[in-house]
Amino acid sequence: MNKSLLVKSLQVFFVRGFGAAAGFLLTLVVTNSVAPVDAGLFLLCLAIANALGMLLTLGSPQALIRIVGANSGKNWSVINRQLSVILKLVLGLSLLCVAVFYGFSDWIAIHLFQKPPLAAVLPLAGLAMLFFALLQVFASALQGGQRSVYASVVQNIIMPLCFITAVVGVVFLGGSLGARELLWIYVAGLGLAVLAGVLAWNKDLRSAINYEPGFPPELRASLYPLFVVSVMTLCVQWAGQLAVGRYLEPEQIAFFAAAQRTALLASFVLIAVNLVVAPKFAKAFADKRQGEVNQLSRLSSRLMLLMAAPVLLVMLLFPKFLMGLFGEDYIVAAPLLQIMAVGQFINVFTGSVGYLLTMTNHEKDMRNVVLFSGPLAVVLAFVLTKEYGLIGAAYATAISVATQNLLAVYMVKKRLRFNTLNIFRRTGADG
Repeated sequence: MNKSLLVKSLQVFFVRGFGAAAGFLLTLVVTNSVAPVDAGLFLLCLAIANALGMLLTLGSPQALIRIVGANSGKNWSVINRQLSVILKLVLGLSLLCVAVFYGFSDWIAIHLFQKPPLAAVLPLAGLAMLFFALLQVFASALQGGQRSVYASVVQNIIMPLCFITAVVGVVFLGGSLGARELLWIYVAGLGLAVLAGVLAWNKDLRSAINYEPGFPPELRASLYPLFVVSVMTLCVQWAGQLAVGRYLEPEQIAFFAAAQRTALLASFVLIAVNLVVAPKFAKAFADKRQGEVNQLSRLSSRLMLLMAAPVLLVMLLFPKFLMGLFGEDYIVAAPLLQIMAVGQFINVFTGSVGYLLTMTNHEKDMRNVVLFSGPLAVVLAFVLTKEYGLIGAAYATAISVATQNLLAVYMVKKRLRFNTLNIFRRTGADG
């Protein structure tokens, strides 16, 4: 198992690393192609689309990983029925939100964000939200079926590559770009990624859309705590950027977003390894192999720390160089990068605690963790950003990420009887 996990993790690591680099380059291309004001509006729309798009999945990505992971070898009728129910829910809610974004764009821009220019691009943010939500559903289904490389390509590579190619092409041909043009390109890239996800999923002949009415009670019971987890996790991830969007100027939104997206480069290691181990957690727990769950956790934690340490070290030692890549104006965000990099280090060091809880039927424990960390993130983000500006937003983000993960470590130790911080522990599967 050790060799299999290492090989698969390295495969996904390189694919995911390429995707993370593409995402970083996307931000780099945006900040070097348009004025900071347009970059700020575009990146704020991305934050809105990603946050609300994930919210509209109703917590289904982690549920799908577990459902597909536990049933892919034995019961495809369960997979098809529950995936079909999720798709209908996500599509219906997303279309409703798209209509709201089109009908009330002026009100949202003026009264919620106090930025009238945002009204012109919010309808496109609504379309991006729709495609983003569908993309998460299909990528998670592929991940649950242990098709981790396909999942990474669909979720993290297709859209950034399409976006970067299109923007560079427009600039090379002498065309002009603003926030609206960037969003059109972004929506088109997401649409292609969704299409690729649909085709990859339907490539398995056992997959089918089920049109029967009804909402399986076991799915409802699973989605409720996972939806709460999803909402509160989004608060931790995006509250800082939304608070900056509420209180600060568009160019400052661009500075914060560039620093946060750079800091998140470290977490791609965590995400890459989780793509491999999450369905394995679900299967091992379903088969009552507790020692194997412990061993998988220990091995994945070691891999994460080994691969993330060099990335984090560069962020801490050379923040001005990294932020200077976005343009000379962005060097002021170097301290923000250092602060948020510390938060990401704690995120990586604690290991796959979120997936350990959700893949082992302890969703309610993860729900309780985020019911504390989520509101804390919102309060810290809006209070500290209003009082201290960008530095306050960075501290709020780092503290919230660290708090959520350390509380989850405690719950894993309480429920599964091992400490993910001890990467040298012995496990029951060691023999």
